[in-house]
Amino acid sequence: MPKNQSTAAQTARRASRSGAKYTEALRVATGATPHAPHVLRFLAGRSGNLYYLVGGIAAAWAHSGQRVLLLEEAEDYWSWTMSGARRGRGRRKIGPATPPEPTTSILWASPDGPGLLTRHACMWQIRHASQESDRGLPRTDRSPLAAAVTDALSTYDVIVLVPRHWSYPDRENATAHVVIGEIDIFPDTDCRTALPGPGGGEKGVPLSPEQSAAVLRERCLDFLFGFPHLPIALDGVIWQSNGKLPADADYLAGVDRDMDRAGLSPLGWSLTGQRRSDPHKKLPEPDQLKDPDFVQRYQPIAERLRTALDARRPELTREG
Repeated sequence: MPKNQSTAAQTARRASRSGAKYTEALRVATGATPHAPHVLRFLAGRSGNLYYLVGGIAAAWAHSGQRVLLLEEAEDYWSWTMSGARRGRGRRKIGPATPPEPTTSILWASPDGPGLLTRHACMWQIRHASQESDRGLPRTDRSPLAAAVTDALSTYDVIVLVPRHWSYPDRENATAHVVIGEIDIFPDTDCRTALPGPGGGEKGVPLSPEQSAAVLRERCLDFLFGFPHLPIALDGVIWQSNGKLPADADYLAGVDRDMDRAGLSPLGWSLTGQRRSDPHKKLPEPDQLKDPDFVQRYQPIAERLRTALDARRPELTREG
């Protein structure tokens, strides 16, 4: 390359300093075809221990040069109480008369590249008191979430939806769904039985990897098969254990093969690394998101997940 010729990245950075968006300028400089960003929704039966996992994956993507938005559902101030036993019960609204204002903060930004991790918290829905559902409850309007996603499409490479209730898929806004199975006790043995005698102790029949996979599906993914039984396409499954895994890599590989056979593409295994007393339902602190050791823990899963999402790119490509 000639000595004075600028690289595409340098050209894009100069354009971004003049007010253009770096990602758009880089696409112009490289001639790349623009793609619609992934709008990712994680699904889980519980969510208390999963915020660090989701935050770690998002941070790993940002550190690899992607622009990532954590779109978090704000506290629902539109709460309602029911009073009276008569038909057409009265309702009383609690909290402020207007919803809270959205908040935006940059959690991490690369000093010399496009990598960016932003958190945006806003109301996802509005409850209309004047419009009741068939059950007499206020109807919900999810247009605020749709508007927030639309506003972010031209700025970010990945939008991660961070809901208050994780078990329900978002068919209106998400383009991809990944299930997270939270494991309290890894099923490597059959039910344990206390042994007689002074020594006591417990003994269980070892399970094969295929048997363990079947137990994990029934124990940790049962929420996927509850009401209203609507079909959903999953892009993979991540397993997070809240304790040490009593199995070696070969055993876990066997579990993954059986998951793949069942149509659940395995994306990796993770340990919480957090004590139960640590704050639940809270994203990692900015200092942690800057820590290379913290980010590296989630890099393998983040890379496998990104590969799985990008494999769906042809159907997500924007026109023009």
